[in-house]
Amino acid sequence: MRVYCLVLACLVTLACGEQNVTEYRGILTPDCTMGYFRIYVTRRVPPRTYFYAHEVIKHQPPATSNAENSTDVDIKFRIVGGSIVPITEVPYQVLYGRYCGGSLIAPRWVITAAHCKDREEYVLAGSTQRSRAKKYKICAHFIHPLWNTSKSASHDYDFQLVLLETPVPVTPSSMPIAIGSYDDIRPGRMMAISGWGHLRFKKSRMQDLVRRAYVPVMADDVCRTLPNGFFKNITSRMFCAGFLNGTKDSCQGDSGGPGVIDGKLVGMVSFGVGCAMPNQPGVYSKVPAARDWIRAVTALPL
Repeated sequence: MRVYCLVLACLVTLACGEQNVTEYRGILTPDCTMGYFRIYVTRRVPPRTYFYAHEVIKHQPPATSNAENSTDVDIKFRIVGGSIVPITEVPYQVLYGRYCGGSLIAPRWVITAAHCKDREEYVLAGSTQRSRAKKYKICAHFIHPLWNTSKSASHDYDFQLVLLETPVPVTPSSMPIAIGSYDDIRPGRMMAISGWGHLRFKKSRMQDLVRRAYVPVMADDVCRTLPNGFFKNITSRMFCAGFLNGTKDSCQGDSGGPGVIDGKLVGMVSFGVGCAMPNQPGVYSKVPAARDWIRAVTALPL
């Protein structure tokens, strides 16, 4: 009982950097509480004994694109506008609950979107087919303390970390991804997005096979001046990515999923207007902006 009380106090009153946290939720199973006590109180994390995805998967798409206005694209397949890939090409991709994506950043840690909420009990990992992925029980949720506090911008600080009761085995089908840098997120660079989300906005369903597409990072000043007013208030924790003519995009069910450049996690699907519509790019949470908070919660040597 003493261990439960002590660790619960840590989870509830944990201070991340300079931000005060009022509440963190979790199932707090014995394995979870003991593991997190060791991480948070002692700040001792074993040395990394596994590879990150970019250290194993060497093939990368072109780094830049001048095709933002191109109409010569194949839209037969969808993430929207992408193609089916084996999970070994996106081994960091997980499903958070039934309707959101996520990224494995360590064997026991997943990052997803705060707007996906903290009610899910499992993540699924390790298979191209959603129906065959293995469930891993979540034992604690950590939503960024500044999520949903801004009066001028929705979806700011759209970050959530989940701690797993048991680690996901590191295999070719399930492998953590390293977090990239601010410098990786430059206009024109091609970013890989992936997930099991819908094929069409409100006219489809979650897919059983994981898909991936590539979209260019958009300059902030371009995104803010697009006709739809949803984009004018993007903050320094967000960026836009997509083709001005639409054709490729993330969609419903991809929220919280990864945006990857040079094999490293730089973005996370946050929000959009419809799916793959002209002048309405996807908006992504800028993961490097949350690095200090992630370190504070996980003690990972990021």
